[in-house]
Amino acid sequence: MQVRKILLSLALFAVLMTVAGDAEAGNKLSTVINAFKNSWDKFQSVLTTVAWIAGAFLGCAAIFKFKDHVDNPAQTPLSQGVKRMIAGGMLLSLPFTINAVNGSLFGAGAYGGNKVTTTSFTTGALTAGGLDKMVVDVMKDVAGPIESMLVAFAYLSGIALLLVGVSRLTKRMEEGPKGPAGFGTIMTFVASGMLFNYGSSIGSFTSSIFGNNQLMTKITIDNTVINNTADADRVAYVLGGLEVFVMIVGYIAFLRGWFVLKNFADGQQGATLAQGLTFLFGGAVAINLGEFVNAVTNTVGVTGLTFG
Repeated sequence: MQVRKILLSLALFAVLMTVAGDAEAGNKLSTVINAFKNSWDKFQSVLTTVAWIAGAFLGCAAIFKFKDHVDNPAQTPLSQGVKRMIAGGMLLSLPFTINAVNGSLFGAGAYGGNKVTTTSFTTGALTAGGLDKMVVDVMKDVAGPIESMLVAFAYLSGIALLLVGVSRLTKRMEEGPKGPAGFGTIMTFVASGMLFNYGSSIGSFTSSIFGNNQLMTKITIDNTVINNTADADRVAYVLGGLEVFVMIVGYIAFLRGWFVLKNFADGQQGATLAQGLTFLFGGAVAINLGEFVNAVTNTVGVTGLTFG
């Protein structure tokens, strides 16, 4: 909880600095979002520096614990020095630790290579100055930058959770879920790995639900529903823009699901397993809403609207 509060505070500070320093007349929403994301670039270096300092501190503490064990084995178990030495080494070699957590979950054959694109929005008989064109233009402008921002946030959150998980290795077994072998600590490492592989984890869930990780974002309307081709194009592009908006909501829900599962594993009140799984699977369905709509329409035998 404290880590998330720190991240939110830093993010808010970055927003204020971005608005104060980079806002200019004529900027689009995508410009603001990209500037916001770019302001996080140095934050990874901050987390790496924190890891180095903490690792050096734990390494020194481990040496003193080994000395205390030699002086009084009954009062200072050997495990206290070993735990601090392992945790310190993991923090001092943070890039190696990240790769280890990364590869343990997905390895080299990961899903999730798809990315939201809005190329299908560049054509069509949209009304100049009309609400349909406004909807399409907004989603065309912000979809890619928001996705990139969420991926960057997931990666930084993964580093933060990894630091939390490593720090818990130094705790006592009596501390329950937050102890070295506690369910909360294990789930912290799992959530960290999933956030490092944000796109891959989404691809795995959508593949598990729909049998593939293809994103159905192109809409075709049968001419038996709307006879006028120009009107059908307008409706299809507007629905496509709304679908991309739902996909962004799904990205956020999927991201939230891992934090809820981590809090559930820690035993925090208000966080349940059902809530976390609902965020994960509901987010995956929202991300691939087109595939879900196709499945429903095929089930009930309705024709006229097809996602491809």
